[in-house]
Amino acid sequence: MKPDISGRIFRSVYLLSPPVMRGVDKDQLEGPSIDRRTTMKLLSAAGLAGVAGCTGDGSQPGSDGSNGGDGGDGSDSDSNMGGSIEAGWAFNAVEVLDPHYVDLYQQITIFSNIFSGIVKLDRNGEIVGDAASDWTLPDNTTYEFTIREGMTFHNGDTLDASAIKWSIERLMGLDDSPHIGKVADIESVEAPDATTLRINLSRPVAPFITFLTRGPGRAGTIVNKTAVEEDPQRYRRYPVGSGPFELTERSTGESLTLTAFDDYWETDSEGNSLPYLDEVVINLIPEPSTMWSAITTDGIQYADELPPQNARQVQGGGGSVDVAGVSSGEWSCLAMLCNDPASDEWAERQSYASGNDQPTDAWEGTDIPTTDRRVRQAVAMAIDREELVSTAYFGFAEPAHSLINPAIAWAYQEQPENAQMYNPERARELLDEAGYTGEPRFSGSILGTPTDERVMTVLQQQLSNVGIDATLDVQQESSYWDNIYRYNHMFMMYGGGGDIDPWMSWWKQLRTPMEEGSSGAWQKNLYSNENFDEALSKSFNTPNQDERIEYVREAEQIFLEDAPFAMTTFPLTPKGSVTQLKNVGNQIGLSNFHRAYLEE
Repeated sequence: MKPDISGRIFRSVYLLSPPVMRGVDKDQLEGPSIDRRTTMKLLSAAGLAGVAGCTGDGSQPGSDGSNGGDGGDGSDSDSNMGGSIEAGWAFNAVEVLDPHYVDLYQQITIFSNIFSGIVKLDRNGEIVGDAASDWTLPDNTTYEFTIREGMTFHNGDTLDASAIKWSIERLMGLDDSPHIGKVADIESVEAPDATTLRINLSRPVAPFITFLTRGPGRAGTIVNKTAVEEDPQRYRRYPVGSGPFELTERSTGESLTLTAFDDYWETDSEGNSLPYLDEVVINLIPEPSTMWSAITTDGIQYADELPPQNARQVQGGGGSVDVAGVSSGEWSCLAMLCNDPASDEWAERQSYASGNDQPTDAWEGTDIPTTDRRVRQAVAMAIDREELVSTAYFGFAEPAHSLINPAIAWAYQEQPENAQMYNPERARELLDEAGYTGEPRFSGSILGTPTDERVMTVLQQQLSNVGIDATLDVQQESSYWDNIYRYNHMFMMYGGGGDIDPWMSWWKQLRTPMEEGSSGAWQKNLYSNENFDEALSKSFNTPNQDERIEYVREAEQIFLEDAPFAMTTFPLTPKGSVTQLKNVGNQIGLSNFHRAYLEE
């Protein structure tokens, strides 16, 4: 699967075993809950601390002063029970909802309402039980969970320890799952009785418990054996879970209907069954103006993503729509072609990423300025990220000066050495040094989608300010993916999401493409640096996090010096709800209707 240009991917692909994290005692990892401080340390090691910290307050959409996420306080009132809402998702299709295969943001936000995990994050950012009521660590490599009695799947099957064991072992056997690495350190799974689940690891992995969350962990998201074995292809589109809502109807390219699951196990503090809502109809609304019109005319009551230019108008409240920017750990960049795909060195190598046996001849006899790293550095320095945030994102983003997102808290530095900073004077000097002194200095095209067009327009002007003539090639998403791996463009809009660990996306996106394995499999711009590859490999094999960070930062410095990407922003997603809708849970960028209710 090729990543989504929108950047809304939780790219949680473990290509090797996940890193071991030091400094957390096993007693701190035991149930029935893990406190927020420890949870944040675990999520930092898992690359999700920044987004997990985005649990809401009164400013969150659909909030009544508490986040209302899983495990949080709901309305606790019979008067707020029932009702149906229409919601909008800025997506034109939802092809996969099987959590063992899902890696797209919009799909994750839907399936998190359908499935249970072994554990989950509550509204305070703490790890609490979901299917598991408690857990202990007899030793550093063993997790023993007590599974709740009386849980069932939406088809009536019993959810017990053996059902969870089957679900985990299914993932362990899926070579084509993007989450296979999360279970790479599991030696065995045992279910000695209906309420006991034991997972044995080959080595201590402190963040392991975070992989077992309903979302975004997905390794511990529990799939149904009967439905999977009956028709695994159908299961991808019509999954059977055990969460608060079940998928009861779907219309391809139009809508999905989630109906409250009557036998869902959880209740609020007054004993009322959850969820409160009877039904959530998710409408697929890819056109931003249509989404805005729908929520302002009460055609929908919730928008998973609003157009930022409209969201800015109402942010802060006072109207009929509540809006807030929510981080899911995204980053965006302008990728630059670093090598000629038809050169002797790259003619075969490019095929390992593109799948094209015959490389493009578009550059034959043509100079490619961006193969010179001085030019790439100049492009990075030509970008005024503050202007991008205010003009192109309408404030719903933060400037990005390196590839490491704040979500990867243990490795993040706001302005590391050689950070990509706005410096047009130095950009012009570098272009002079590289020999591009004409008017224009050189010309090139930027490939992007309609979603990127506003950003592309600002970048076009900023590049013009240093003498680069950039033309815009705006294509529909399907055409974008057809073209990006042909390497016909000098510049490409690109982005990614909240990685579990930096090397997880770096390995596929920036490492030299190899014939075997996934190294460089997502290469958009044909970048290669042996020192970067070596630093990345060393980070794989160094379990101590204090030592690992040195290799991660070494790789980061090589990235900043080579500038294969000109980083732009860390986007925020504007989510909105009508003021009557309360308690939608937006932790880690999700849209959980677990405790959402309509205020009378």
